[in-house]
Amino acid sequence: MRSRHDPRFRHMVKQARHTVMVLGSGVIGGQVADLLSRMDNRYHIILASRTLNKVNERANLTITSAMCLGLEPKVDIYCLDVQNIDQTASLISSLSPDLIINATSLQPFWAISLLEKPLFQRLQQARIGPWLPNHLATARTVMLAVAASGSQASVINAAFPDVVNPALHSVGLAPLVGAGNIANLIPSLQRACEKIMGAPRDRLSLRFAAHHAACNEISSTGRPDPAPYALSLMLDGREASSDIQHSALFKSVVDDFRRVRGIAGQIVAASNVVAVAVALLDERNTRAMHAPGPHGLPGGYPVRIGKGGVSLDCIGGFGSDEAISVNEAGAVVEGIEAILPDGTIIFTDQEMTVLKNEFGYYCKKMHVNEASLHAEELQSRYQSYIKKSPR
Repeated sequence: MRSRHDPRFRHMVKQARHTVMVLGSGVIGGQVADLLSRMDNRYHIILASRTLNKVNERANLTITSAMCLGLEPKVDIYCLDVQNIDQTASLISSLSPDLIINATSLQPFWAISLLEKPLFQRLQQARIGPWLPNHLATARTVMLAVAASGSQASVINAAFPDVVNPALHSVGLAPLVGAGNIANLIPSLQRACEKIMGAPRDRLSLRFAAHHAACNEISSTGRPDPAPYALSLMLDGREASSDIQHSALFKSVVDDFRRVRGIAGQIVAASNVVAVAVALLDERNTRAMHAPGPHGLPGGYPVRIGKGGVSLDCIGGFGSDEAISVNEAGAVVEGIEAILPDGTIIFTDQEMTVLKNEFGYYCKKMHVNEASLHAEELQSRYQSYIKKSPR
């Protein structure tokens, strides 16, 4: 008889599943659950959202699709309003998840794209910065609940992490890391590097630092302007950034590797959330990747993730200080003038004035702890606005 200590015995015993709590069952949260459920039964997925019948139906979709692939997913559902801090803390405490993913928001960034095109184009000029309360309000209560629960689980924030994470950091509530945004752009940049350099990807190593403002512009127009960025490209271990025209690289993203975006394109963001989750739960290895908001920093960075931790991976053509500086400047382009150490967020006039002109919402500054109040006003004014507007 084989001893349980015999390494061959491991293949005969089912590995314990990591418990991953996904808060929010909308587009991102639902797709994250789908992807996790298709990974060899490795995860116990807890899907929690405000409306019981909706989260139940979404979980059933996840389970059904995984079963079609011959898998046996373990998915539990809970009706939960993350703005109820006590209820959320109690659930986290009772379930003891290994990892928590925040995929909640009072209004996803793509909601305005469903409006009539002229309205969408006008609102788009505000970028995402002025809409911050919609994302910060729920992320703040999630982090307060995590703290109150005493949980040691790492938290991945998928809701505008380029700004939400540093905002929460200013009041001591930063998630460990974000996901999406910069990471959504990297595969296209890597493919463009491969095409232009004429070298296979395994000989190339790309490191990129940029705020969502730059990444979104590159994906949309093939130019990062006016937001700055930092880029390092290694070829066979040699710095080769000067061997490639950056303008040609960014242009190739839209000319050669343009992809579906909008709601359908959110599968890319969900995939990056799962990539970060899988890396964090890997107890043996670390993985080089890109992620926004690591340890409450603004914007996006090259990082190494694994063994429950995250570290910056700024080597080669630029260092950590330059990467942070680039992202602070990018935040201004996004509509965030500054995040002060006391938790005060100052918005830029130009971007905020767009919302003022459209539906009367204007906020020059707010404290992180006031996010819910500002979100309530923002939502009230926006909902009244769209009721009067053609769709």
